[in-house]
Amino acid sequence: MQLKGIGALALLVLAAIPARALEERIILSPGLPTQLAQPRPPVQALPRGAASFGDWTVDGAALRRGWRGAPEYAITYEHYAVEHTTDLLLHFDDPVLSDEAGEWSVTVGRSFGVDRERASFSPAAASFNGPDSELRLDPGPRALLSRDSRFRDFTIEFWLYPANAENGEVLLKWQSIRKAGKDALAQQLSCVISHGKITWSFFGFFVAPEGRSRDGTPFPAETSIDLEARSPLIPRVWTHQLLRFDGDSGLLEYLVNGLPEAMTHVTSTGHEGGTVFEPAIGGVSPLFVAANFSGLMDEFRITRDFVSAPKLAPFSTEAAIVISPIADLGFTNSRLIGIDAAFRTPGSTGIELCYRIADDAAGWKLDSPAWIPFRSGSSLPDPARGRFVQLRAELFSDGLGSQTPSLSAITLRFEPDPPPPPPSKFLAIVKNSGIELRWSAVPVEDLGGYLIYYGEHPGEYFGKDAIEGPSPVDAGKNLSLNLSGLANGKLYYLSVASYDAAARRVAGGDPTARAGEFSQEVSARPSRTAP
Repeated sequence: MQLKGIGALALLVLAAIPARALEERIILSPGLPTQLAQPRPPVQALPRGAASFGDWTVDGAALRRGWRGAPEYAITYEHYAVEHTTDLLLHFDDPVLSDEAGEWSVTVGRSFGVDRERASFSPAAASFNGPDSELRLDPGPRALLSRDSRFRDFTIEFWLYPANAENGEVLLKWQSIRKAGKDALAQQLSCVISHGKITWSFFGFFVAPEGRSRDGTPFPAETSIDLEARSPLIPRVWTHQLLRFDGDSGLLEYLVNGLPEAMTHVTSTGHEGGTVFEPAIGGVSPLFVAANFSGLMDEFRITRDFVSAPKLAPFSTEAAIVISPIADLGFTNSRLIGIDAAFRTPGSTGIELCYRIADDAAGWKLDSPAWIPFRSGSSLPDPARGRFVQLRAELFSDGLGSQTPSLSAITLRFEPDPPPPPPSKFLAIVKNSGIELRWSAVPVEDLGGYLIYYGEHPGEYFGKDAIEGPSPVDAGKNLSLNLSGLANGKLYYLSVASYDAAARRVAGGDPTARAGEFSQEVSARPSRTAP
């Protein structure tokens, strides 16, 4: 599966006021530009080491405005993309319109706008309110309705949301003149609301082939076709409108929501089997959209083919994937108590959640280590321990693809497991070719031992001279250690750190993985004259 898309990260780490005194929280929420971010209350400073890195990774999901404008992930809208048969494609996602196919120029009326609240098939829909809001579409030289254009198959489709469905409202209108010898013949294509129903009309749009019919009678020079819907148009309800023409059979068909409403055959007989008439364009003329209409329109498309399977649902029925950044709990062996996901699942939509946790995130892949399913808000098993956590969500639309779930935040509740503090007292006693070190005990229950660090420069503990081994030297739970084999006359800098019992269980048993902070640094210079 190829993953795509990246969203910004908003990270908050909260000190909780819960029943567990040590419980802390990290909130991961998908981010948008600052002006779209939901304001949040002030929070305390981040615990030492707590952070997050990487980006949100998604496949089939996208950011959108959610509840009260806060960003959330939802399944991506099933937009049409430009294909080789696409003649015109308008998404209406932005008030500044352009034809995605690049074949038409678009001019918007003064009152034209976009509506983001009632859009159902994309982030926004075109909003019309009478003649001042109409769209003027001027065809380019390669457009379907360009001068002297000849073509066979075509489809016009769009989503419609009428405010009132009043008699006489004009959805589409195109008029031109075609020369036929010495004659100038009028042409017209229109889509209007008449008596509560939609009627498609074509006059002089389809042209008879040259010659005569089989019985010797000449073909008519002009054709007039009307397709009236059987069902009334319901105000304030979205419907998918589609008109398609098959140049092989002459079938001209009008469908609403994928179901036939009216049909005819543009042939010499008016039925299947006659000589097929074909579209023929005369002079260049603009196509007007919503010339006199109040309501919304979305996903307007014209193609050079007979569309047999239009997209009738806004969302895919395949699962979308959302993977969070990797959260760093600050310390290895931290206990992940629970995960709370803020999400919405309208209707029969659903979300499946998984997590993975480890002390080392190096080498993580999409499916390795394995994802563990969990239920939001429920306690996790005690073995859920580690430093790095990542979340994965699968988003499922309803069976029809008409609704999408959404994910807006993930809260990790955890108990950090910091290593023990360093000894409060640390003493170095000079010896011949060595240094004797003593320190105070650290009173913690899960103490694993002490590490002695040494080196030749302040704060740089990379020494290798001691017979006991290179820095750091594991002293176990002893409170003293002799470093021997050191060079007399050389000044050494030393520090001690504690580690806890968890060091034997994590990071391959390496005690440095669970070592805490350094103690106060001391220095000593071995000498032959030392006792």
